Amino acid sequence: MARKEKSIQSENFWKSQLVFPDWYIRLEDYLRETIFPIVHDDPKLKAERHRFYGLVEEMLKNREIPFADSGPDLDSERQPINTIIVHHTEEDSSITLGRLNAIGLIRQYGQKYLEDDVYGHKGLKGKPVWSGHFRNGQMVFFSYHWLIRTDEKTERLLDDKYIARHAVQNNPNSVGIALSGDYEHSTPPIQQIETTAKTIRENYPFVEISNIFGHLEVMQGRTCPGDKFLGGWKNTLIELVSK
Repeated sequence: MARKEKSIQSENFWKSQLVFPDWYIRLEDYLRETIFPIVHDDPKLKAERHRFYGLVEEMLKNREIPFADSGPDLDSERQPINTIIVHHTEEDSSITLGRLNAIGLIRQYGQKYLEDDVYGHKGLKGKPVWSGHFRNGQMVFFSYHWLIRTDEKTERLLDDKYIARHAVQNNPNSVGIALSGDYEHSTPPIQQIETTAKTIRENYPFVEISNIFGHLEVMQGRTCPGDKFLGGWKNTLIELVSK
């Protein structure tokens, strides 16, 4: 009972802070200690994070988190696409788009607003978050352009005119494609790899094969999309794209 009560108290506190425009400042200690660090293979920490993400997802659905009505053009540096970067979500393969959106809001935009360096724009700390990205009439915070499901379903998250925040210096000229699932130490199902290849072939035939990378290839210290990618299923993906 004590653990359950503590959990409820935590969620009540989070909710009481998320209704403010500067929620990321009010929750700074928790975000820096629990949410922002890059950690793998820690089920207990992942469960804790998803308690928080789940609440954010619910509040986003209910439009309880305030956002800016306007803001700077965060896509002004968009360049012609010449690179594909492949990721895995490192989450359950059935993750909802709402949960993925909540994660993007917290880990990408929340962190940047807290640092007062929102993709080159300063002086925004303390103000409500603005992404400038819209999907179905709603502002969104996805980190990828595409999500590829294990059942071969393809979901467009962001239009290509938007810069997805997935690989830092490579963002302006790249497209981010994420495979839904945790493949840190395993290989995605072949049908998911095939669907990824089909998405690349049909939408980006102009991108050179040599410019298809895994996240770990363009960002030092990253392991995404898993330790079976290089020398493993990347070869399969490239072969399928080349057909």
